[in-house]
Amino acid sequence: MSFIEINNAELTTKLSQVAEAMQDTSPLTAAIAGSFVAVVDDNFAAQGRPTWAGRKPSTIKSYQRRGLSYGGVLQLSGALRSRITSSSDRDSASIGSNMPYAAIQHFGGTIKHPGGTSYQKGARLASFTNNSFTGPTSGVTGAHDIKIQPRPYMPMDEHGFLQPEAETEIFKDVDFYWKKFF
Repeated sequence: MSFIEINNAELTTKLSQVAEAMQDTSPLTAAIAGSFVAVVDDNFAAQGRPTWAGRKPSTIKSYQRRGLSYGGVLQLSGALRSRITSSSDRDSASIGSNMPYAAIQHFGGTIKHPGGTSYQKGARLASFTNNSFTGPTSGVTGAHDIKIQPRPYMPMDEHGFLQPEAETEIFKDVDFYWKKFF
């Protein structure tokens, strides 16, 4: 077996830096997590990429009756967008949301409502009451299904594949990280 000895101090230093950087990739995974958040923000700003399914006409009418302005899909309160979380460590980068309805908004699906929710009817609209409400009610909802169309706001589509914009950003992060050491 042959050995090569490197007597160039600059090259030895650079190789040591590369070896050290490859052991702790947390700066890279932190950059990727940040890129995930930026892609989600861009998805909300663009109303989806591809464009999300719009609201049903009945939902828009309900908003009008209640005096709510239509600020775009998934943006009535802004809670979903504001509760996006990201994290990273040496080996991974992740993104998610702690909103209870986050997954069904992203992937779509059917909510099987068991019924039994009481409501009271006011002058112009019906409003749901909580279970401890003891006043008069107008009725009780029956069992019904609520179909939610997928509106993929995370950096992957409803099938779990990374969206092209996210891939581009990750390539930029990796390229920057790589060039920093060479």
